[in-house]
Amino acid sequence: MKTIHCIYYIILTVVFFLITSCKDKYSPIYLVSVADHAQITDGYLELNSFSTGDKYLIRGGNGNYLIKNENETVVDYRYDGDTLTLLPVSIGKAHAVIADRSGNSYSLSISVNNPEDIYVVDSLSSEVEGDDLTKGEEAELKARIFEDSPVQPGGRFQFTYTDASLAYGDVKLYPGITGNYTIGLFERTLKYTEDTGEPYQQIKAEMAGSTRLQYTFMLIENQTPSSSDTTSHKEENTTVSLIKEEVTAQYSGEFRGLTRAYRVYHLTKQ
Repeated sequence: MKTIHCIYYIILTVVFFLITSCKDKYSPIYLVSVADHAQITDGYLELNSFSTGDKYLIRGGNGNYLIKNENETVVDYRYDGDTLTLLPVSIGKAHAVIADRSGNSYSLSISVNNPEDIYVVDSLSSEVEGDDLTKGEEAELKARIFEDSPVQPGGRFQFTYTDASLAYGDVKLYPGITGNYTIGLFERTLKYTEDTGEPYQQIKAEMAGSTRLQYTFMLIENQTPSSSDTTSHKEENTTVSLIKEEVTAQYSGEFRGLTRAYRVYHLTKQ
């Protein structure tokens, strides 16, 4: 009988532990973006400093959440029991913890930055006009336009916006794939081409330093249809990005037959 009682006791003990362990076992806590329904499981978020609030749904755990914000000077939040809204306060880094009452927790690192656009230069080309240019002069001019380019293939343009209208900011020109760059200020304005009326962004940049170089760029981003998916019968769009820089004044004194010249940067937007 003692043996049977001992066996029953062991069985009851195992069942008890199984029940209690299953009771407290929940899936890990994570976030789901309300905007694009993407799951945030790596615990890292970037917020636009001009955002009016990024919204997320809290999932996992036992559904009864507590939120601890460790840096209210960088990020504030609102939580209505279902939706978590993160509000940028100032540029910087913050840390928050989402926990439930069953011991589950989710650590969140939040970085608040000014928005930026980064364009990597894939290749360079040139557009040269001038009826009086000889073939030799045209070839020499195109070679010069390539050689004198402030940003070579592999380099990049980095525009960091410092106002909510995305019209002003800091610009960094990386000549090549190395970390060296020149810095300046830029102003961005919506313009339209004279011949076709197509929109583009005119970017006027003034670089820092003793020479205070100035550039005027035409940023053109057009969506063009790519090859259609035969399985889904859907046609996808590809964004073609390029910057045109008029360099006529730079070379017209040397090439008398020149009427207009452009340096063209073919870009990939990161």
